[in-house]
Order: sequence, then structure tokens, then C-alpha cells
Amino acid sequence: MSTLWLAALIAGFVVLYVKVKEHILRTLEHEGGLIVPIWVSKMLREALGRYSNFVGVREVSIGGEGLACDRSRKYMIVWHPHGFITWVPFFIAGRYALDAQPCGEHWFPVVAPVLFRVPIFSEMLIILGARRVDKKVIDKMLARGDSIAIQPGGVKEQAQSSEKQEQAFFPARLGFVRMAIRHGVDLLPAYFFGENQLYKKVEGFEWLSKLINKTTGMTLPIVTSRFGIPMGGLLPIPTPIHTRYGRPVPVGPPEPDPSDERVEEVFLKYLAELRRLFDEHAKDCLPYDVAQRGLRIVRLDGKPVPEDIR
Repeated sequence: MSTLWLAALIAGFVVLYVKVKEHILRTLEHEGGLIVPIWVSKMLREALGRYSNFVGVREVSIGGEGLACDRSRKYMIVWHPHGFITWVPFFIAGRYALDAQPCGEHWFPVVAPVLFRVPIFSEMLIILGARRVDKKVIDKMLARGDSIAIQPGGVKEQAQSSEKQEQAFFPARLGFVRMAIRHGVDLLPAYFFGENQLYKKVEGFEWLSKLINKTTGMTLPIVTSRFGIPMGGLLPIPTPIHTRYGRPVPVGPPEPDPSDERVEEVFLKYLAELRRLFDEHAKDCLPYDVAQRGLRIVRLDGKPVPEDIR
């Protein structure tokens, strides 16, 4: 009986904890701000950065025209690539959000909702100011005047990540562009050169990735890490990271309900700037063979990418 009571007590505690965490996250998404004093968030950020340096993943340069953007404006930072587990955004780029770089104020990363179900990791995300990728949440944040950072390729891009080929996937409805136009928030492209080289993809195990996705809701490509360790997420291959910000892509005045034609127009301007940013820096920031293959742009709506951008 005592064992049953203990099991029931533990189960009750877990359920209560999950509900409290959900309440906290919803409150933050509704009201904005951080759950803790910013110095606590910065302490966590510092610890994550030190660990990244310890395992050999160091940001060795940062540049690009976006560093000189108008700091009085609001932005939607659009970052690439997704990579296998988005190491750079979590372990390195968090300091830019908390230090209000490059856009002049603290910005909030938005990530897959499933990540807030992962113990410990989800608590760290909340402390760092992350929010869920959700249309209503993003709409509320932008209406409030927050700047955000988003990765448009999501799990589709993650599943196809490769250390041999740089890729940028874009959703069929281009919701991030539509939302930016709705609120008149300019798009600021960012590229983390080196993110894809932190792990090596193991080919032929797509069935296992699908099984993991079906059972957990998460998309995890099968990879090896440092020393050839399979799925060694916390032991990436030592790699120099080069962060580059592109020129802001203006979206014009706010439009409550932008047309598909307007969304397409802004999106093609964004693609052109992303292509320029990649081509200008790839040869100095990536292994030679990877840079030579260029950036593969994938539209999930099946529409062709213009020749001058492809």
C-alpha cells in the first residue's frame, strides 16, 4: 500500500507541476516579460555559453549589415539553418536576445511547442524568454511591440538537415511573412554558419526518425557526434561558428489582411537578401566543399524559386 501511495503522490506532483508550468508559460505569453530577474537569465546564458566553448563550439566571428540596423524599429529575426538540434540559438545566440542585439531591445525566440514538454530543457527555455510558435501567441507579441526570432523551416528542415548541404525550408502559407506584414515588422535574416556541421547524419535510418516522431512528437535525425557517438546531442563536433546578419527587409506599413500577392512580393525580397547574405559569406565561413554546393532553398508549397535567387 505504501508503494501505491508513493506512486500516486509522485504522479500527482508531476501533474501539478506540468499544470503550473503551463500556467506560467501562458501568463508570460499573455503579459510579456521574463519570469525571473534578467540577471538570472544572463547567468544561465553565461553557463550555456561556457559549456559550448568547453566542448569546442565557439563563435569566432559576427558580422553583416544587420548589425547596423535601425535600433528604434521592431524586427522579426529570421534565422537559418535549423540544424540537427539548433545548438547555436540555444547555447550561443541567447546572449544577443538578452543584450538587445542587434535590434536595440530584448527579443524573444519562438520555438516548437513540443520542446516545452522536455524536462529541464523546457525550464531553461522559459528562463531565457522563449515562447511557443503559435499564431495567436506571435500575433499578441507583435501587437504588444515585442521583437521576436523565428526559424521558418521547423521540423521539415530539421529532418533533412545535413552537414554536407546548407538548406533553407519555407512553409507553404509563409505565415511568418504574413504576420510581419500584418504588424509592419521588418524581416531581419540571420545565418549561423557552422550549425549544420556540429553532427554527421547517418543515412538509411529515416524509419527510425519517423518512429521517434510518432512516439514523442519530436523530429530527430539519426546522427553521430564527437568521437562517433550516436545521438550524442551534448557532445557536438568542435566547430567554429560564424554569425552573419543580413540587411533588414522592409515590409511597409501594417496591413491587417495582406493579400497572397503582397506576401509573395515580400517573401521574394527576403529570399533575395538571404541568398545575397549566404553567397557573400559562405566561402569564408563554411568548409570549401559545402560552400561550393551553395544554399538549397525549398518551398514547401511546391512553387519554383526564381532563377536569379535559386
